[in-house]
Amino acid sequence: MDNSTLEHLCLNLIRADIEDQVITLLKDAGYWDNPPAWRYYGDYENNYNVVGNQMRRPDAALVEKLVNSIDARLMNECLARGIDPTSDAAPQSIREAVAKFFEEHPTSPTAGLVSEWDKTKRGRIARQIALAATGAKPPGNPCFTISDCGEGQTPMQLPETLMSLNKDIKLRIPFVQGKFNMGGTGVLRFCGHHKLQLVVTRRNPKILNGSVTHSSDPNWGLTVVRREDPTGGRRSSVYTYLSPLGISDRPGRGDVLNFKADSMPIFPKGDKPYEVESEWGTLIKLYEYEIQNRSHILRADGLLSRVDLLLPLSALPMRFHECRGYTGHAGSHDTNVLGLNIRLGDDSRDIKRANIEESFPTSCPLTVMGEKMTANIYAFKKGKADTYRKNEGIIFTVNGQTHGHFTTDFFRRKATGCSYLRDSLLVVVDCSDLSGRAREDLFMNSRDRLSGGELTRAIERELETILKENKLLRDLRQRRQQEQRDLRIEESKPLEDVLKSILKKSPTLTRLFLEGTRISTPFKIKEVEQEERPFEGEKHPTYFKFKGKEYGYVLSRNCHINVRARITFETDVVNDYFTREIDTGEFSLYCIDENSKWVHERFNCNMENGIATLNLTLPDSCKVGDVLDFEAIVNDRTLIEPFANRFRITVLEEAGKRKGGKSKKREPAGKKDGADREVPGMIQPPRPTKVYEHPKEGQKGWEDMGPPFDKFTALRIVHSGESDEESDNGKAIYDFYINMDNVYLKNEQKNPKRDHDVLEACFLFGMVLVGIALVHDDLESEKSRKKQEYEGDMDEEGKANIEEKVEDFTKAIAPILLPMIESLGSLELEFEHVDSAAGEFT
Repeated sequence: MDNSTLEHLCLNLIRADIEDQVITLLKDAGYWDNPPAWRYYGDYENNYNVVGNQMRRPDAALVEKLVNSIDARLMNECLARGIDPTSDAAPQSIREAVAKFFEEHPTSPTAGLVSEWDKTKRGRIARQIALAATGAKPPGNPCFTISDCGEGQTPMQLPETLMSLNKDIKLRIPFVQGKFNMGGTGVLRFCGHHKLQLVVTRRNPKILNGSVTHSSDPNWGLTVVRREDPTGGRRSSVYTYLSPLGISDRPGRGDVLNFKADSMPIFPKGDKPYEVESEWGTLIKLYEYEIQNRSHILRADGLLSRVDLLLPLSALPMRFHECRGYTGHAGSHDTNVLGLNIRLGDDSRDIKRANIEESFPTSCPLTVMGEKMTANIYAFKKGKADTYRKNEGIIFTVNGQTHGHFTTDFFRRKATGCSYLRDSLLVVVDCSDLSGRAREDLFMNSRDRLSGGELTRAIERELETILKENKLLRDLRQRRQQEQRDLRIEESKPLEDVLKSILKKSPTLTRLFLEGTRISTPFKIKEVEQEERPFEGEKHPTYFKFKGKEYGYVLSRNCHINVRARITFETDVVNDYFTREIDTGEFSLYCIDENSKWVHERFNCNMENGIATLNLTLPDSCKVGDVLDFEAIVNDRTLIEPFANRFRITVLEEAGKRKGGKSKKREPAGKKDGADREVPGMIQPPRPTKVYEHPKEGQKGWEDMGPPFDKFTALRIVHSGESDEESDNGKAIYDFYINMDNVYLKNEQKNPKRDHDVLEACFLFGMVLVGIALVHDDLESEKSRKKQEYEGDMDEEGKANIEEKVEDFTKAIAPILLPMIESLGSLELEFEHVDSAAGEFT
């Protein structure tokens, strides 16, 4: 096949948008049905066990391809300058590489930060990495073409680079993301039926610099990847790629097709996918890609938002093009892709587009098992979170790429105190500074999920504490709760009184629910006489000391062995001092003795308006009676001397453990005088809120709930904090939401002989009692559950939180609740006597 014919074949393969077209082109060229012309991917026949064990989600797999393009761009700039990427002369981090290769002043404090670039520079750089969507509109699967003007590969290099597996080609290059040489194969399982992928690439002539080892080095390389079904006794499929050259001597080990061309149209322009010529680079086309987000890729529910989330801090901007014939103005077909962090930063600075609550985002450094991380907390305004994320609640990133996540159910854990905010939160945990071993322990090699284990559990506990102790989140929760309370205050009092009456009439219910379980208001409203001046922190601290003490004071505290110690500092530095990207401050905590000093393994430090709160877990090795010495060091590159604060903790016995001796017997409630006497420690019953499918003004509707109610929902409880009163010992408070348009309740109410209001009351109070019983049971077993979770013996089912349990259980009993109440209530009419000795009804 001559050069022009090969170039024509390449252009036709690029423009093909369905598998059948690709297969027809390859059959006409004599390649599709010629087995010796296809070479094992990675030169490994059993490669399906590697390729098939990559990402479980098509969007995460696609992000790996984009990350590879970013790596190729950085490699191109490095090699074109004659720098060995593995040498000390090469950049030692991704940010340093961006600063060195794309900045006029690479040593400035903001160098390497795309967030600091203007729109013109972002757009210019973004056009060097592009993704174009072509082919079918929904419900069909689109094709995705990823193009970059990175280093490119020579045809003879392809078997060792883009078509390789398990090679360490980038393992020792510090400024690239992909090091495992497997992530690029993750897309193959999502490419149509035959798993077809096109690769077209050419090495940058500046890198070759006239030095060639093979006559084809200056040419464009061309190949197609496919999946072949098991045949001839082979138990699994195999991935192969087109390598038909030289197969007469080496069947199945040939070289890829190549041809000469000064440039190829591999880049899109607007809504035209192959319009811009490039003299070098790489094009990869994924045919009929099976992705859930098949709509316009730039819309809120399209691919763009998923990539933003999965690559929240892209090292370089990219350009996405929608080329499937959607109507719209010229600017609606393409846009820059910058990552969620930059998009949120841009949105927060634009008042008209600000979807983030005031004072957010907020950040908190944390150290777990000696590994340093940073948690960035975003709180969105009501109804705005889904613009940025779906079911992801906490995402874990390395060098800006998401490697795993916890779902929003994490916020429903009582230990976080964030149930009211679960539909408004996103936490991004930056794990870029993890050691290599810790990174392996935390993430799977597929880089799309957490691996579990001791480190994961320890991070979970630390994040629970950070969320619960964060004052900004507490204040936001209280504002949201107050808004809810204002809406329901009018109708809640009668329901509360009826529920209290029901509980009092039954001795069993009184003993079970009321005694010793008093719950009071979850928040206290205080009046502010005058508006406080906003805190304006310094860029760098001029002091950092224990709150209310002079610098140099050695603080002494007591701490129970089973709780965390809290130490409060005061300073004049800005809130993001420890987490910002420019001139970042460092908070270090050391355990010290007479002869040595070592890093404490588990703590976090919250900063808010001049107050820094240190939460630390005592060492596992400590015992009751030990006296532990610590030193907290605060430093940055501008300080002549770091701030050092020493404190001492005396370890006490477990909190809540009873001391010896007899306790004073409490006087029974019945002995008290007066008509208003109450059961000891009486509960303030929950205030049930009615929820309707079609609410009237002032009522709460299905869509107001997150996630929304449906016809089968019966009861949902939401943890709304803990009692502030000391006598309650921080007991949990829950709000109850009852679905008054539950399908089973409505069916019972259709009977004209039944009293509509009585049925509604039975359903409402029956559900509330069931909910209280489940909460009570959960509180009773919480201590053992926490012990199991700490020791790693808790299975996934055991981790289900009480809110999920209540919703699932009440949904299950909703069909039988009213028939059961009616049937049991009529038993005394049917049976006049029970012979208890015989155990029979007569």
